[in-house]
Amino acid sequence: MANFVGRWEDTGDKKNFEEFATAMGLPADILEKYRATKHTIQYGINGNTWTMNLSSTFFPGKEKVYTFEIGKEMNDTGLDGNPIKSVVTVVSDNEISEDMKVKMGDSWKDYKVSRKVDGDTMTTTVSAFGKTMSSKQRKLK
Repeated sequence: MANFVGRWEDTGDKKNFEEFATAMGLPADILEKYRATKHTIQYGINGNTWTMNLSSTFFPGKEKVYTFEIGKEMNDTGLDGNPIKSVVTVVSDNEISEDMKVKMGDSWKDYKVSRKVDGDTMTTTVSAFGKTMSSKQRKLK
């Protein structure tokens, strides 16, 4: 799991973004802003407890620190303030999987997130709304 430790930044390489964002129901102006968004994630691990610092150019000046234990539900809020529930599991030394629910309006939406590390590249795959999108991140030195 040490492969995840460090700071990761979006490369801008996104696949199926348009289809995924449209299925989410994003308005055109928000979709364009989100297309240009870059996220930075920093992972730290101490035993079974992980920290993930998340920042996004979509929410300038905001940073969120999540602390969670593998296999246990985490309840928190996203950068946008929406409530989230999440359980992260380890698939292998190079892959984690996350079952996430996000409260949007009056209902909870289900997301499946997979993160796979290959050297200094991490691929994040998100499935929801019957669609799948992937993006690449590079490890910062």
